[in-house]
Amino acid sequence: MKSLPIDKALRLYQILAPYLPDKVDDSFNFIGTIVDNIKNSGNHRAYIEAVALMMGIFPDMVLQYDPVKDVLLMFAEGLAVNNIMLLKDFCKKVGFNG
Repeated sequence: MKSLPIDKALRLYQILAPYLPDKVDDSFNFIGTIVDNIKNSGNHRAYIEAVALMMGIFPDMVLQYDPVKDVLLMFAEGLAVNNIMLLKDFCKKVGFNG
């Protein structure tokens, strides 16, 4: 998986901004909190859209993968590769609110 270009990274931020935690302890807890926040919101479409964007596939194609094993791994790997914590900080610093 490759890092997203800036336009797609900003789109990723738009999708995930409502679910990003304020506090950052470490990347594993940060990613886990995002997953929990999406799950608790009931807006699973955000999860699917984020995975599709990071994988470069259509959202309906994400549904072909095992949701617990494969999709969760793709989500976590995509957020790590795209430095979601740095992306959040960057967007806040430049005033991009999504």
